[in-house]
Amino acid sequence: MIAIIGVSEDDILYFKAKMQIKEEISLFGGVDAYVGSIYREEVVLCAVGESNYRSAMISSILLDRFDPYLVFTIGTCYSFKRELRQGDILIVDRIYFSGINYTAEHRDVHYGQIPGEPPFYVGDIELNDRAEREAYLVTQRYIQRGYLLTGDRFYGTAKEVNETLTRHYLLEEGMRAYDNSSGGIALACHQKKVPTINIRAVALEIGNPDQRLNWRRKGLEAMPTIGKIITRIVLEGGNEEG
Repeated sequence: MIAIIGVSEDDILYFKAKMQIKEEISLFGGVDAYVGSIYREEVVLCAVGESNYRSAMISSILLDRFDPYLVFTIGTCYSFKRELRQGDILIVDRIYFSGINYTAEHRDVHYGQIPGEPPFYVGDIELNDRAEREAYLVTQRYIQRGYLLTGDRFYGTAKEVNETLTRHYLLEEGMRAYDNSSGGIALACHQKKVPTINIRAVALEIGNPDQRLNWRRKGLEAMPTIGKIITRIVLEGGNEEG
């Protein structure tokens, strides 16, 4: 079984339409998981909501209950690099936490690192390579690989995010975008030792106030593209098993 984890119900709507849903299960706090299949692959589908705290908790419950061998993480993000525009697709190679700082107590940890955890979480590189190849076959949207910063605040201006980047991540040239949920999912998957692939649609370019009028819609418009990429990966896996 694979798991597909989004942030909102809108994020997972494409997959709900593609799935043969056999069961809807209440997990926690009104969060539902949809169990069924896409083609020959068994799938559990869930929207975990915003906040890394919430996504970590619900993802852990999901992984413990269904024990998937692979997790796809989908949703939107906010870019802070000029080359990554609204509507583009980011395939995430690394995830860094923002807003976590144990450096005063633990000399051997970095800013953003939870004691006992790695300084960043790495996506499955082979799967990311495959996602990149499949993406070029299904869309004309701009595709980029890069690092994602994740935290529990909303950056409204370029100045705010640049202060964090300059102070803590100046040497991380691959840092491209920010979101509010990937870290919790990555933490849960790391604890369960489940490989993950994270694909994000850019909903907003931080520091571009004109985009605030339509940023949610622009992000969701790219979700079918992410859905097609993942469907092709699932189909390829199914062909290999057959």
